[in-house]
Amino acid sequence: MAESTKPLSEYDYQQVFQKAYNKESSTIGIDGFISGVIGRKISVAISTTTIADDTETYSFSENSKALYTITVIYTDGTRETLLSVERTA
Repeated sequence: MAESTKPLSEYDYQQVFQKAYNKESSTIGIDGFISGVIGRKISVAISTTTIADDTETYSFSENSKALYTITVIYTDGTRETLLSVERTA
């Protein structure tokens, strides 16, 4: 089992199912970042490092409050080969 410092949920198993149940579509699911809460946004900025256009920065925010930033670096400007992905903020 993986070690984690993430705190355990205060919900019991029944409350978890109630929160995961989507009444509109009669499904049980886990929403993604965008669909989870109204007002969430992902912004994309394309920048240059040592090789032209090899970096993308994705900024995640909710109601104008920055939550985190993911930086994606490719080997070159074609963006065919991924070099690294890192949470940078």
